Amino acid sequence: MARISLKVLLGFIVCFLLVLQGISLAQDEQTQEQTQTQTEEAQQPAAEETPEEQPAVAGVLPTPLEAEMVVAEHWSKNPYPRTVGAGSRVHIVEKGDTLWDLAQRYYTNPLLWPQIWEANSYIPNAHWIYPGDPIVIPPLTPVTEEQLAETPAPAIVPEEVPTAPTGPSILPPAKREYPIALDLDLYCSGFVTKDADNWNVKIIGNEENVQRISLAQLDIVYINRGEAEGVSPGDEFTIVHKLREIDHPIDLHTLGDYVVQRGRLKVVATQEHTSTAQITYSCDSTLVGDFLIPFQPREVPVFTEYPPIDRYSSEGPNLKGYLVFTKDDLGSVGLGHEVLIDLGAKDGIAVGTRLVLYRPNSKGYEGTGFEKDIPRRVLGEMVVFSVQDTTSTGRVIQSFDFVKVGDRVEVR
Repeated sequence: MARISLKVLLGFIVCFLLVLQGISLAQDEQTQEQTQTQTEEAQQPAAEETPEEQPAVAGVLPTPLEAEMVVAEHWSKNPYPRTVGAGSRVHIVEKGDTLWDLAQRYYTNPLLWPQIWEANSYIPNAHWIYPGDPIVIPPLTPVTEEQLAETPAPAIVPEEVPTAPTGPSILPPAKREYPIALDLDLYCSGFVTKDADNWNVKIIGNEENVQRISLAQLDIVYINRGEAEGVSPGDEFTIVHKLREIDHPIDLHTLGDYVVQRGRLKVVATQEHTSTAQITYSCDSTLVGDFLIPFQPREVPVFTEYPPIDRYSSEGPNLKGYLVFTKDDLGSVGLGHEVLIDLGAKDGIAVGTRLVLYRPNSKGYEGTGFEKDIPRRVLGEMVVFSVQDTTSTGRVIQSFDFVKVGDRVEVR
């Protein structure tokens, strides 16, 4: 009996030792695993931190690409490029983006949107861009490349300042200049003329089909003047389309015919009384029967920043007139729209003239005795980029409210 009890005791002791040994081995394995994990984590490179998206800064262009960028596939009506070259400054379109907004963001001037459009030739219609489209943002060029090539940059001659006893002289910063119009404005806008009845040069046909009347860039056309009328190869003409007569909205007298520039053509061959020409610049569809006037190149006008307009200013002593027409006969227009006024060169208006747009605010106060004391309602500001004798064409560059035909203008 004593021998059996001793065997049982020894068995318990052996089992206890085996359990202790198992616990020790498990702890050693866990320690080794933790050590190995820590070693592997230490050997792995630190994960790249994703930089937070920086808020957009007005006037700052996107950073140039360090390498060629592959454009992600996405749905778009535009035939977007599959890659964008290194060095390009690119904005990927997000929902709600427009070229107007991008020009405001990167150039701080929404009127410069055509420069972005010109740099992205794959976009056929500037009004339609789609999320995912790559938009190249070119550096701002206030004048055309042709002007830069033809006109040397003027030397900056600082004004003479008294020599300081010590330290370098500090010159005031040069005023920044902004273009008030681009080629699209200068060569595709409308204007009022009283000379339309005297125009006799026009398009009489085209090379492809006598029945085809809608023509575009690079099409070959025929005009009704030739060598006998003094037309020579190389002559250039502006294509103009007469729409209708314009009457003054207040006194109803006729201002003239409103015509729209449709493009430009160049004579390539002449016959005795006809000529062959090619459309070299197109704003809109050219029609058989459209008139031709000699082409005159124009300079891109610029202006420096003026003080902001006083929205609550009273009428001043400066020259006043009326807004007489809006492009496309729109009932009301706002920022960026093309408008015509009844003031022209005979009134002293010039390219770059800025005018306050306003509306007398006395309606509804008639007979109260206060109608003359009610202040005007300032609607915005416009700048002129094309001048005729008695009318001018310009663009709304600042808007507080919509403007319409019959509203007043005052020279700033």
